Amino acid sequence: MSLFSRKGKSITKKRLPDRGDMPPPKSPEDEEEWTSQGVALSDAERSAIESFAKTPWMNSKKRYTDIYQALASSVSQWRIATFTMMLLLVFSVIGNVMLALSVRIQPYVIQVDEHGYAIPIKKADISGVNQRIVTSQVGLFIVDSRSRLLDREAQLIFAEDAYRCVAADSPAERKLNEYFRASPPTQAKFPVMVEIRSIIPISQNTYRARWVESTAGDTSGIVTNTYEGILTVAVSPPTNLENILTNPMGVYVTDFTIQESTNMS
Repeated sequence: MSLFSRKGKSITKKRLPDRGDMPPPKSPEDEEEWTSQGVALSDAERSAIESFAKTPWMNSKKRYTDIYQALASSVSQWRIATFTMMLLLVFSVIGNVMLALSVRIQPYVIQVDEHGYAIPIKKADISGVNQRIVTSQVGLFIVDSRSRLLDREAQLIFAEDAYRCVAADSPAERKLNEYFRASPPTQAKFPVMVEIRSIIPISQNTYRARWVESTAGDTSGIVTNTYEGILTVAVSPPTNLENILTNPMGVYVTDFTIQESTNMS
């Protein structure tokens, strides 16, 4: 049936469902369909639907449906669990790789008794390292950095050893860079020999060193100059094989000041 609006346009009125056009309801699904279309059911029809729902066929259908719903729910849960386990596995692998790449080697000072057995051990630090080792490292730094050789290859080895004695990104490294730029080791015209006279600790981390540098000139003979330096050291345990082989105790010079001296007493 059509009506006309004020502007002359037709308006179609929705036709309500006719019960004669629809089959009688027999199942809960039919009841839902009828209810969605606005058709009211009689008490007799509702009773018939309830009786149909209790038949063996409907009970079997419900159990069948419940089983597959449970299976579908279980599959969804297993998918979530599997995805979670995969994420945990990825994080575990990444963590293990990072841990493997950041392995640190901690050297220990071991004291051995007269029978060859190790007794109290402790981590290597400035208080646990023997003073002779620290003194030796300070002396090596002075000799390697101040000596000059006419053999270029040998001089480069001395310079590399000097850098191995200083801590990375420390004031000592910056000062050594400035010193080598001002006095390039491989451009020396005359050899310079260094003789250590004394290395004395003045505190736990600071040492005073005195040495003589002898320069063999061409006509003036051997010229000697005496120097005095204050060097600060620290222990940084090596974390890779290269540092273990070159500086196993991890004793590094972190800062130094050097000046020429006229008193060697």
